[in-house]
Amino acid sequence: MQTEATLTGIAQRSEWEQRAARRDAQRLRKNALLTTLFGGMGLLTTLLVFALIAVIAYKGAPTLSWEFLTQPPREGMSAGGVWPMIRGSLLLMLGTFLLATPLGIFGGVCLAEYGERSRIMRFMHASVAALAGTPPIVYGLFGLAIFVLKFHFGVSLLAGWCTLTLFSLPVIVLTTETALKTAPAALIDGGLALGLSRWQTLWRIALPYALSGILTGVILSLGRAAGEATPVLFTASIYYSTAQLTLGWETLRQPVANLPYYLAEGYRQPGVVPDHLIWGACLTLIMLVLLLNAGAIFIRSRTRRRYL
Repeated sequence: MQTEATLTGIAQRSEWEQRAARRDAQRLRKNALLTTLFGGMGLLTTLLVFALIAVIAYKGAPTLSWEFLTQPPREGMSAGGVWPMIRGSLLLMLGTFLLATPLGIFGGVCLAEYGERSRIMRFMHASVAALAGTPPIVYGLFGLAIFVLKFHFGVSLLAGWCTLTLFSLPVIVLTTETALKTAPAALIDGGLALGLSRWQTLWRIALPYALSGILTGVILSLGRAAGEATPVLFTASIYYSTAQLTLGWETLRQPVANLPYYLAEGYRQPGVVPDHLIWGACLTLIMLVLLLNAGAIFIRSRTRRRYL
C-alpha cells in the first residue's frame, strides 16, 4: 500500500511538473510574441520619424545658407531669407520661458505637496491634466478673446507671450510634479530629521534633486510651443512687414513674424513663396526644435551626475 501511494504521489507530481512546464512555455511564447510585436511597432515609429526628417533635410538642405538664415525676405517673399521669422520665434520662446517657468514650477510644487490632501487640489490636478491635452487652436481663440480684445493688447508680442504661457503651463506643472515625486523618501526624511522645515527640505533637497526633470520639461514644452502656429495665429503673428523691428518697450505691442506661421501661410498661398524657401524654413524649424531637445538631454545628464 505504501509503495502504491508513493507511486501515485510521484505520478501526480510529475503531472504537475508537466503542467507547470507547459504553462511556462506558453508564457514564454506569449512574452516573445508581445516583445516582437511592440519592438516592431517602436522600430516602425522610429523609422517613420527618421524618414520624415530625412525628406525635410533632403529638400531643405540646398536652401540652407548663412544668407538664408540672416537675411530678411525680398521681392515680395519670393527671395531672401527667414531671419525675421527666426528672430520672432526666439522672442516668443524667450518671453514664454520667463513667464511660464516660475508659474509652472510653483504650480507643480503645490500639486506635489498638497495635491492629495484636499478635493480642491485634486480638482486642480484633473483640470491641469485636461488642459495639457487641449487642442492648440483653443488657446489661440482664448488668447484672441481675452488678451487681444478684452485686455486691448492687440495682435502683439505681449499677447503671444501670454497665450504661449498658458499653452506651456500644464506641461511644466505636470512635469514638475512628477519630478518632485521621484525624490527618494530617504532624502526627505533625512532633511526633516536634521531639523529642516517642510519648505526648507523642499527648497534645499527635493528641488535640486528634481531639477533635471523640471528643466527637461520646461525645455520640451518650449520646443512644443516653438513649433505650434495656432496658439499665436490670432494673437502675435504677422506674415510680412517691411518695418524694421527694434527691441524696446514698443516691441511688446507689435506683431512678430515667426517660423510656424510663415510655413502655414506659405502652404496656404501656393505660388507666393517658392517651394525651396518653404522647405528651408521647415528644416530651420526642425533644427531649432532638435537643438532645444538636445539641450534638455544635456542639462538632464549634467544635473543628474551629482546624485549618482
